[in-house]
Amino acid sequence: MGRFPPPPLRRLSLSHAKASLQDPNRKNPSTPPELFKFQVSNQNATPGISSIPFLAPLRATVVTTITAVALFFTGFGFHSKPCIAEPISPPPTVETTEKDAIVDEEREKSLEEHLLSNPYDVDGLKNLMEIKIKSKKIPEAIEILDKLMELEPEEVEWPMMRAHLYAYNGELELAKNGFNELLMKDPFRVEAYHGLVTVASQEESSKELGDIEKRIEEAMKLCKKENKKSDLRDFKLLLAQIRVLEGRYDDALKVYQELVKEEPRDFRPYLCQGIIYTLLRKNGEAEKNFEKYRRLSQGAPLR
Repeated sequence: MGRFPPPPLRRLSLSHAKASLQDPNRKNPSTPPELFKFQVSNQNATPGISSIPFLAPLRATVVTTITAVALFFTGFGFHSKPCIAEPISPPPTVETTEKDAIVDEEREKSLEEHLLSNPYDVDGLKNLMEIKIKSKKIPEAIEILDKLMELEPEEVEWPMMRAHLYAYNGELELAKNGFNELLMKDPFRVEAYHGLVTVASQEESSKELGDIEKRIEEAMKLCKKENKKSDLRDFKLLLAQIRVLEGRYDDALKVYQELVKEEPRDFRPYLCQGIIYTLLRKNGEAEKNFEKYRRLSQGAPLR
């Protein structure tokens, strides 16, 4: 008799998958990953390139980071309300991380054994896919996802997740096709536009980026017409991201500043502005924005 499957994990969603891809050690998906934390030695100091890991090498990585900021926070369910931070939980220790890895490996083996005799167990497939993503076994995760799409054809997250996995795995044409199919069904899927922007930046295609920008501007017009305020805000963040990719930093800053006026508790625009000001060597302005980001990401009010 085969072993019973282990207790189910939390319900898998796109946000959980993206959390695994970005940082497998993160415990609280409502808080920024370790990548986005800054440390400054004293009040008057400014974060130079060397003190911010993701700003070296400068231009390419800044562009990638701006993309990651927008994608990361949009992917964690902030569509319906501003991205207002919760207090940061302590990071896991090395010992905890190693124990988690061992537990995941045991769960993976147990689930694979269980699914041999129960190939249509949707919960088992979801749990196994999450572990595969967490351990960066992306092709295997995509195979499981294909099965889930057959078993749950009405589940709207699966096509989005597969497109993201294709992009993460470097299968860019498949990723683009997936995102475009989603947009044909729903022109307000901001996350799909984010995916297309990510792919265009990976391909370093200015033409594709320009085409996506035009489509986003049309979507923004529809948002205004239909009073979709939360979607419009996410589209504005994405538009600023494109401005950065194009090297139009002043234009990007204007968008971020507009977003701050609309909702000062959303920490995303402060972080992105800090990155851009650092790129422009305006360290004083950069530190002001990083400080606001730090306070909001720790749950403290702005002064």
